[in-house]
Amino acid sequence: MAPLMKFFTFSALALFVLLTGCAQPKNLSYAQQIKERTKYYSSLSEEEQIKAVTQYWWKIQFIKAPSYKVQKAALETSPRAIEEIENPTKEIQILAVNKIMKNGSFNIALTKLIESFDEEAQIVAIRHNPQIIKFITYPSEKVQLEAVKLNPFVIKNIINATQKAKQEAVKRNPRVAKFLR
Repeated sequence: MAPLMKFFTFSALALFVLLTGCAQPKNLSYAQQIKERTKYYSSLSEEEQIKAVTQYWWKIQFIKAPSYKVQKAALETSPRAIEEIENPTKEIQILAVNKIMKNGSFNIALTKLIESFDEEAQIVAIRHNPQIIKFITYPSEKVQLEAVKLNPFVIKNIINATQKAKQEAVKRNPRVAKFLR
């Protein structure tokens, strides 16, 4: 009896596929699957894209050149979306920093990305937690000064500290002098 049911079920499915033309695509490679998803999500209207990233923030990776509204919606869903946004604008970077560091903490994603962020976004992160400067290999003088003004002891985490930053750190706390290189 069971083999007969399987036959009828398969036959009905095969007939449906033939009549509707809805066949499952052949096994696609991972790269082809990504390409297809990118093509699909990029073709959606902005409202549909917002709905998609609000439901699942990681879908932002499949949208080519997402609008500011789409990027913001993804970040509202999860600050981790910043990892998937290609070339985020300064405003989006700052929004992500504020979302990630709202209580003074930072996560691995931000430590990886902070170096590529705009100087203004780096300063916003420093204002939340000056310790994040250790994840910026070559911070600008402006970023260095902001960090040492908030916590002079971070000077020890700045490899290429400028003379101005060193002076500012010592001015704020003379005990910092022993950490200068």
